[in-house]
Amino acid sequence: MRRVLLVAAPLLVAVAAVESLMAQPPSAVCVVIHDVAAGRTSSTGDRPCTTRLAPASTYKIPHALIALETGVVTTASVERWDGTPYPGRTGWTRDHTVISALKPSALWVFQRIAPRVGAARAHEWLTRLSYGNADTSGPVTEYWLNGRLRISPDEQVAFLREVFGGATAFAPAHVEAVRAGLVQQPGTVENSTGVHSLGVTWHDAWTLEAKTGATRMADGTGVSWLVGRWTVDGRAYVFAGAAWRAGEVDTLDGTRAVVRAFRDRGIVR
Repeated sequence: MRRVLLVAAPLLVAVAAVESLMAQPPSAVCVVIHDVAAGRTSSTGDRPCTTRLAPASTYKIPHALIALETGVVTTASVERWDGTPYPGRTGWTRDHTVISALKPSALWVFQRIAPRVGAARAHEWLTRLSYGNADTSGPVTEYWLNGRLRISPDEQVAFLREVFGGATAFAPAHVEAVRAGLVQQPGTVENSTGVHSLGVTWHDAWTLEAKTGATRMADGTGVSWLVGRWTVDGRAYVFAGAAWRAGEVDTLDGTRAVVRAFRDRGIVR
């Protein structure tokens, strides 16, 4: 079977300096933040948060849940690395479970799993979940990368509110396992290129459960995401941030947009 590896953006070093993360203003941006306790959702940015974009590796959240729910993998089953070199992606060059593959965004794991789930079954689940346009057509290893499958920041937050709120059809044990796989190291976020400082004053009680994503769609639009749940001083915020432009996009533009939105609201410093 032909394995396709799509990577969209220029790579960054493994541990980014604070200045690097906060540099380079993104182009089109939208960040949606839902304050769970207040039941209030707000958005910021210069583009509509209803704009649908390829989910890129943020799709690994529903992808992992669907794979677990359909039984094509378990939380303990191991996908063996076949020795393919992935320069700049040291987190990819080892064996993985579907859970351990989440933070380093090991694409090969999910491209191996996708045919086992199958496009039809994935479509059924995504329709059930109201996940964007639920389009899984085209190559089964590419639909979340090339722009066939699209979802807006608003829709990302709606989906994640159900995941983090335990309101999905997924088994609670599967949701718990995936959430554990999304927990970031304090004050950082991890993507395919390594672990990067968020550049905020971090407190021990804070928790960030998040997934990055970046790709260049077939129409030439580059998109960068950060989605998840940030718990700050006991208060939880479900969020989705996207940055996009024609051409290449930096893999951390979505992360920068989210940090900036949380700073602007005075939630973090």
